[in-house]
Amino acid sequence: MSRHLPRRALVVSAVFAVLLAVLVGWQMYPGGSGTTGAGLRAASSAPEGSSDGRGVAPAGEPPGVLPLPVTTPVRNPAVNDANLSTTVCAGTKKYRPPVSYTDEVKQIELSTPVGSFGQIADPRSGQVYRVPGYRGYAGLGPSDADRVELDHFLPLSDGGEGYDPTNLWPEIGGTADAPLAGADGQPANSRVKDALEDYVYRRLCPHGSAHRQMTLAQAQALYEPDWYASYVRLGRPGGSNSD
Repeated sequence: MSRHLPRRALVVSAVFAVLLAVLVGWQMYPGGSGTTGAGLRAASSAPEGSSDGRGVAPAGEPPGVLPLPVTTPVRNPAVNDANLSTTVCAGTKKYRPPVSYTDEVKQIELSTPVGSFGQIADPRSGQVYRVPGYRGYAGLGPSDADRVELDHFLPLSDGGEGYDPTNLWPEIGGTADAPLAGADGQPANSRVKDALEDYVYRRLCPHGSAHRQMTLAQAQALYEPDWYASYVRLGRPGGSNSD
């Protein structure tokens, strides 16, 4: 009996090792329940809007409230905290592109399918920009030019770049034929964003002897990823258009 014990011990150990290897392999395989598999699924299924443009927009807002992820804030390198009084606080006219340029950007975005890009040249330098497609997003198309506002995602008044189409998107205007609400069911159209922009601008560029209540970075952070959530958090401020 004593001579067979080492052999039995080796057999038991081998069986245990095989079972352990199977268990570890199952945990790490994407079809199992381990953390590695879950991580792979989360990465592949993270929503950025459906392929037809009608899916849930970033941050869980309904389509149309926020721009597509391809639209991101672009900062004007000429604007910083030290020179606000002589740049955006003195007016944004010198940074604003001509209407002929923004109308062309709007038409390209509305005519180009989501996921595709058009092109446009900067009239100042000839630099060619990619123009992100918005056709199909929130039902938008070429015939919707009159019911959308080509909006600077990061406003000129808060140091946003004026010409780069990456910072421009066709924002639904909230007219009677184009209502738009946020995830909370309240209005979330272009006029609501204008109210947020005005509120921020008055704190970034106060008139008279008032002191600034925001830094440029604090102001810019309110727009990405969810300008509407910032608007709600600030108490839904009212105001006039600042961009």
